[in-house]
Parts: sequence; C-alpha cells; structure tokens
Amino acid sequence: MQILTSKFPTRQNGNFCGRIRAVVAFAPCAGAIVVLVFALSQGLFAAGVAATFAVAFGTALTTGFVAALAVFANAAAVRVAGRHGAHSVMLIAGLELLAAAFIVVLGASLLAGLWAGSGAS
Repeated sequence: MQILTSKFPTRQNGNFCGRIRAVVAFAPCAGAIVVLVFALSQGLFAAGVAATFAVAFGTALTTGFVAALAVFANAAAVRVAGRHGAHSVMLIAGLELLAAAFIVVLGASLLAGLWAGSGAS
C-alpha cells in the first residue's frame, strides 16, 4: 500500500515545521484584540481576558476536531483505495475536487452577498 506523504519540507535550516507552528501560534487574532480593547474601554479587562481564553479554547477544539476528522477520513479513503485499485483512487480524487468546488462556490456566494449588501445602502 502506498503511503501518501506531504511534499512540504520537514527540515530546512533547522526545524522548519516548528518555526511555522510558532509563527501561527503567536499570530494575534483580530477578534481577540477587538474583545480586549472593548473590555478595556468598559473597565472589564479581566472579563475580556477570560472571553479571549474562551474563544481560544473553542477555536482549538474546533480546529483539532476538524484536523482529526480529516486525518481519519483520509486514512479510510486510502484503505478503501488500496482494496479496490485505480478506480477508487479516481473516485476519491473526484470527491476531493467536488469538495473543493463546493468551497469555491460557497466563498463566491458569500462574496457576492457582501457586494450586493454593500451596494444596497
């Protein structure tokens, strides 16, 4: 069975993936900054910090769930493709293409709605 691997480098001038994770982990969330500034303006900085931690916890749970779901779905798809040959690989590739097209259409419809809403005012 062929194992699908990433084409991205894992090591380049030290620990490349570790550096990327650090950059992503320490990037400030715009929503958290807005919540903190609003809480500070209302004199409720501690509540703003608590709300920011709640948002961070929810984001971590959601991201972890989606990542785990993707890994398990990919593992199941590779198992199915390994059993049934090239036809199943083409089917899985088609499903991935269909999912990508759905996301593009969803994004385009959201953008069109934004443009339509801003033109109406």
